[in-house]
Amino acid sequence: MSTRKNRERLDRLRRALWWGLCLGCLGWVAYNLTAHGLSQADSWASILSFTLTLQTALNGSSAREREKDIDELLPNLRMEVKAYWTDERERRGLARQELMPVTLKDISGPAPTTLPTGSGVWSFKEYAAQVAALVVAGTVRRAVISGEAGVGKTTFAIMLTNGLADSAGLMPLYLSLASWSPQEEEFPDWFDRQATTAYPSLRQLRPVSDSLMRDLLLSSRVIVLLDGLDELRLGAARAGALRQIDRYIDQDMPVIVFSRTDPHLPSLKAASRLSLELLEPADVLDYLDTRVASTPPLDPAPWNAIRNAFASGASPALTHLLTRRLYLDLLLTTGLRDPAVPGQFLHAVAVGVEEAKKVIYDKFVDDALDARFGSRHSRAKHTARRLAIRLATEMSQPPATTHTMAWWRLYMRVPPAVFGAAMGPVAAPAYRLCLLMPVGLTRGFALGVITGVVLGMCRGVRTSAASAIAAAVACSGAGIMAVGSIWVGWRTAAVDAVEIAPAVGLVFLTRTTLARETWAKAAGAVAAISTVSALTTCCAARLLAPGITPPRTVAGIWLAVFMGLAVATASARFLTTPQSHLRPATAAFRPRGNPLRHIAAAGTAAAAIGMAGGFVGGFAHGHDYIHGAHIGLFFGAVLGPGIGIAGGLIRWLNQPGPVPTATARRLYRHDRALAGMSVLGVTAGASAALAVMDTFFAPFLHSLSDASFTAEPAEGILFGATIGVIVAAFNTAWPNYLISMVWFRVRHDLPWPLLRYLDELHTCGILRQEGPLYSYRDLGLQQHLAQ
Repeated sequence: MSTRKNRERLDRLRRALWWGLCLGCLGWVAYNLTAHGLSQADSWASILSFTLTLQTALNGSSAREREKDIDELLPNLRMEVKAYWTDERERRGLARQELMPVTLKDISGPAPTTLPTGSGVWSFKEYAAQVAALVVAGTVRRAVISGEAGVGKTTFAIMLTNGLADSAGLMPLYLSLASWSPQEEEFPDWFDRQATTAYPSLRQLRPVSDSLMRDLLLSSRVIVLLDGLDELRLGAARAGALRQIDRYIDQDMPVIVFSRTDPHLPSLKAASRLSLELLEPADVLDYLDTRVASTPPLDPAPWNAIRNAFASGASPALTHLLTRRLYLDLLLTTGLRDPAVPGQFLHAVAVGVEEAKKVIYDKFVDDALDARFGSRHSRAKHTARRLAIRLATEMSQPPATTHTMAWWRLYMRVPPAVFGAAMGPVAAPAYRLCLLMPVGLTRGFALGVITGVVLGMCRGVRTSAASAIAAAVACSGAGIMAVGSIWVGWRTAAVDAVEIAPAVGLVFLTRTTLARETWAKAAGAVAAISTVSALTTCCAARLLAPGITPPRTVAGIWLAVFMGLAVATASARFLTTPQSHLRPATAAFRPRGNPLRHIAAAGTAAAAIGMAGGFVGGFAHGHDYIHGAHIGLFFGAVLGPGIGIAGGLIRWLNQPGPVPTATARRLYRHDRALAGMSVLGVTAGASAALAVMDTFFAPFLHSLSDASFTAEPAEGILFGATIGVIVAAFNTAWPNYLISMVWFRVRHDLPWPLLRYLDELHTCGILRQEGPLYSYRDLGLQQHLAQ
């Protein structure tokens, strides 16, 4: 595993290679066009003047703010943790009720000992202070805390987090292991990703060692709280997860892991084995009396019956349920508002534990939704219930590897063919824009755009599925035919569709090779696709349009397709991580410092490549030096001041810094905003530049016009719909999410404002949220709803 310093050196190397690629490709293009006169090469120079331009302008958009050491960072981090968990304790209702005491036993030795935690009914502050005192005093610093289902492990972890955040001692970092798949990801990689997503200020920490996790723990200022080990799906995964934690966290580093009781789990080195005990009968009776007295029921008889039956110990099912904090709390929460619940519960207890759980879960869900939506919003309540059931069903079935839900992972439940069909709306504007360009700057542009979108947006999607390939070919071809039939006639459109659509299908087939394999294998795949496309295109041209302009040759088509695919693949590999799963943008939109240097850098890069690419493409048209110079100046003027300024502003605003903890809705809004800025910024920049040229340089602009080239300010929309989509697909998860949501809405499976309903279910207490991830507050509740 490389260190962060090695990764930074690799980033610098990537930037150097990126500029080398730009200059090398441009030089090679210029040499071949001038030496060999390949004016038929169809548009591969436009890929350099557009796709590379925007990506180079935006490269480095996630530049770090000034790095800080742990002492500088700790105050901001503590504020983030306190602010987030203050909000969470209100939403989970922990601050508005009396809380049950906990009994913590050390079972490491032959004779279990009870740790001092106090007694009686606690308030929120008392609970948090009591459990935090165990860590502050050094009694608990490295431990595995286990307990039966429903004993309150997560509540204990949350209280410990709040108590430590309010103290001046160790800084707690609470993370849920439910989002980790140990078979697919090493523990430090998961920790670094999850921690920087949940607590954005950690991105500013100055690197010292291999990983963020080690930097934090080596400082002796942070304790890691890892909850939900039992929520990993497989027992082998849980054991393997604990072994990884043991391997990567040294035995002198503070860490507490929470898990359901499992005698087969290995132990951490030098760690205490602690057990959260079931409630004592006296504590249960005391808690029942306190809660019932503070909220007088309409009819005390059912509660007295429950109390007497429990005190007698005659019902093992009742003892099993009421000695577990979760079921006791749910019963009281719903039963004190609905006088029918206690009687129904007692009747179900006579049948058995599982039947009584069903009554508790059903009444809890009904009560929570009624309290949240009321009778006036019955449709919203029905939608929320359907969503809760749908999510529980989906999260309980393969291929889900964890019991968590993230909005950017919706694509896992979408047929791959849907993403193939999405290539139609991508191909149409890209092809329309290339038809406006001069001869020599045409079809390869559309192919490069689609390839860039596929490599950026379809990360994690099984694009090699036959249905996905067929849909990609059919829909991209249909989009090209629809546009081409209007503007250039169906014969030319058919030839262009034969050139582009099969190549798109082959890109879908070989996406894994293009994104994951070595450069040599990727180049081989690109060459094979180019060969197939060139041969089929030339055959189609001879049959359908023998006199097509410009004429199609095998060498020209092969070179156009090869360059389009090669540049798009290089862009994805250098500027994104197409081999990894799709993740949302995590940067904050906060202006920091002077934006002029960002605008100058982006504008200069855009202008330079725009002028070079435009000149080469224009020169290819009949070796007209004057025309080539005009085209170069035009593209330099449009791409530099227009798109370059837009890219520079995005780069300036998209700098990471201390922001509130990344909840799901906040992360979604930032990701959507970056996607929108990518498209709208390119659109506005290009439109503004074209408008300036049309207003102040009309004679120059008219001198560029020919039968195949026009330039109006409105064409800036096409720039945004092509290049802007590439930028959005490379940097955000929102385009993928949008396609997924369209599919679900067509099938009426999910509500369109999905995040709002997830937030409502979180507020109701049905879901819980750790950072940007949602999960059910109890696996039993999830399984009940899934049935």
